[in-house]
Amino acid sequence: MITALFMYDSKGDVIVAKTYKEGVKRSISEVFRIQIITSSERHGPRSPVLTLGSTSFVYIRSGSVWICAVTRSNQDCGVILEFLYKFNSLVEEAVGTKGTGLEDEALVNNFVMIHEVLDEVIEFGFPTNLEPAYVSSHVQGYGHQSSTGLFRNKSLIAKAKPKLTSQKSSQSSSYPWRPEGIKYRRNEIYLDVSERINALLSEEGEVLQAFVDGKINMKTHLSGMPECQFGFNDDSILLENETVYGGGSGGVVLEDSKFHQCVQLTRFSTDRTIRFVPPDGEFTLMSYNCRSAIELPFSVTPVVRTLHNRLMYTIRIKAQFSKKLPAIDVVLRIPTPKGVIWNNASASGGRFKYHPEENVYLWRFPKFFGEDEHEFRAEVEVNDSEDDYTTSLSTWSRPPMSLEFKLEMYSSSGLSVRYLRVSEKASYRTVKWVKYETEGGKYQIRY
Repeated sequence: MITALFMYDSKGDVIVAKTYKEGVKRSISEVFRIQIITSSERHGPRSPVLTLGSTSFVYIRSGSVWICAVTRSNQDCGVILEFLYKFNSLVEEAVGTKGTGLEDEALVNNFVMIHEVLDEVIEFGFPTNLEPAYVSSHVQGYGHQSSTGLFRNKSLIAKAKPKLTSQKSSQSSSYPWRPEGIKYRRNEIYLDVSERINALLSEEGEVLQAFVDGKINMKTHLSGMPECQFGFNDDSILLENETVYGGGSGGVVLEDSKFHQCVQLTRFSTDRTIRFVPPDGEFTLMSYNCRSAIELPFSVTPVVRTLHNRLMYTIRIKAQFSKKLPAIDVVLRIPTPKGVIWNNASASGGRFKYHPEENVYLWRFPKFFGEDEHEFRAEVEVNDSEDDYTTSLSTWSRPPMSLEFKLEMYSSSGLSVRYLRVSEKASYRTVKWVKYETEGGKYQIRY
């Protein structure tokens, strides 16, 4: 609903800023300052909703403070205004000026508390619980400020910022990458297995070279000090160097494996379990290479024949994965010689276009479903003059074709995550996601 929220002082300077969706820059706050705050000094009050293009500014004024919600979709402005008035009431009570409006000084001196109130009452752009009793139970020091809104009582400072006990300090020192006291209303953990496949195929379709560069990226929003664990498939092997052993067993061999400092590998050798206390937010848990038993998602069979000053292409591409999966943004680059003076092409699927400035055909598929097979035929004529050897077919180097693609829920290395678990003494419910993504790197085909 709400894309961003800003709180301005009487001069139009942003004191509090919070963005909830991507694609919104901080500079958008300047639009509201110029269009509303500056112009209101000259022209008086205006409508509480300002719409510029696809962006709407819904705002109220409390004392000398402006509170503005930004939205980039067709939303109910009445609901947003109701939220702003309730939020203003909560902030007034937090700083001790309930019913009298907000002032610049109270906003500046209670900056941290206002951010904490925002974190509790709005989540991912949607208002949640705006009851004062709920906010006071989740925000320390809420409702105990003086009339000036300043933390002048030392006992209140101690209450708002409790000191760490020796036990907590020792626990925090055990996990220097994760601070104490993290709390989320919605606990989530995302695990992404991202692989980039590089391959070189012969004109007969034989794999001359193939390897995978992989990463396991994680995003965690978990409260407390949780211990996470996940297990690979039983036949996976991790190597610390490039000496491959066990390759004949048909298992997944991961070479050059590097782990984040949070990972404990003590039990991996026995049950293929990786345990860790994660950092908060996004991080790379592991990186690896794989050079054996790689499954190529596409096979490309090119036939290129030369007849005098003409080249005739017949290219077949087939998806070698499940028909339930669609690869997206599939592009096959088909080189041609320089000096092409005529061309003609056809394809059983996708779209193609000849780019003379690059001397290449681009054959594109927005979606390419598994087990599908398509054929491309083309004929080009070259100005094959003896005076210009640069356009001669006999001197053409035949650079390899290249394939680009993205494929989700597919792992070229065969690596799979059997389970993902989160253990924490609070025993809260956790939303868990595991995703696989493979994309083409240097995926080339000779002809």
